[in-house]
Formats: sequence, C-alpha cells, structure tokens
Amino acid sequence: GKITPKHLGDWSNGDLGHRSTRVLKGMTAYYRYSGDPAAIAHLTYMGDYLLDYCLTAADHPWPLFPISVPVKGKPYGRADPAGMIQLDICASMGEGLLLAYQLTKNERWFDAAKHWGDLFAERCNRNPGAAPWPRYANPASAPWKDDPRANLQTGGVTMVLAFLDELIRLGYSGKDQQVLT
Repeated sequence: GKITPKHLGDWSNGDLGHRSTRVLKGMTAYYRYSGDPAAIAHLTYMGDYLLDYCLTAADHPWPLFPISVPVKGKPYGRADPAGMIQLDICASMGEGLLLAYQLTKNERWFDAAKHWGDLFAERCNRNPGAAPWPRYANPASAPWKDDPRANLQTGGVTMVLAFLDELIRLGYSGKDQQVLT
C-alpha cells in the first residue's frame, strides 16, 4: 500500500501551550521525585522550543511573547502570531518555564519569563471593577471574535497571578517595580 499523509489542519498543534505547561511542570516534579536525569532532556527541548519557535516577533504589540494556541501557519513549525495568544495559558507557560529554570538554572528561560511578566504588568488594567487583563492579546484571531464575551478573562486571572507570584518569589519585581503594583 501507499502511505498518504493526512493534512494536519490548523488545530493540530493548538494545544501547544497546555502541552508545554504539562511537560515543564510535570518533568520538574518528576525529577524532584525521582532524580531521573531524562527529565532534564524533556525540560530542555520544551523550554528551548518555546523560545525558539513560539514567540511573537520583536515588533509585535506583545513583543517576544508566547503564541499559546498556534492554530495558524504550518503545524509543528514556527508559530504564526495570527494564532491565538490566550493570556492565561501564556502565564501558565511562564510559570512552567520558571519551575524548569529553578531546576536547570537556564538564565535564558528566566530572562524570557521576566520579560513576559513585565508585559503583563505593563498591560494590566488597574481600574477598579475592571478585568485586569483580557482573555486574548490578539482577540481578532479568535474564531469567536464577534461574541462580546469572548475576550473576557474570568477565572484565568488566577493563572496570571500564579505566574506573577512565582516571579516575585524568585526576587523579580519588574521594571520600575510594576510586577509588584
């Protein structure tokens, strides 16, 4: 017979943000429990993949920020910034990267997470009664962009706060102390 590859479609790599979080957090916990050095390999490929292939460009409105749901462009290649950038998932990716950094001391990962924290702090809506962040950094890329509720960040705010709390715990307060305020 002949093997015919199936077209992967836009959603084939759409779980990248969730998957990376599970690899980073899971392998960190696994290493601490078992001491199995294979966990370091998994942390390394995932952390480096995120920074090498899954960030927006430097001139993007959210520069060098994770594209958490890469549903546009070539699946499993460089993520297209027209894919969805769901902020709660991005924060969870950052938290996973911080946990992996603590184990490996890979400063590149820590620097990236600090930058992401600065972006969250800079773009936080501090008006009383308002949601601190929207759901998406690029709401026009979501298929449900016309639904007025689609860009409302609700319980996902806790994921952003967990990420920022971890940055603070590691001694980073942000540019001009913005992560703290």
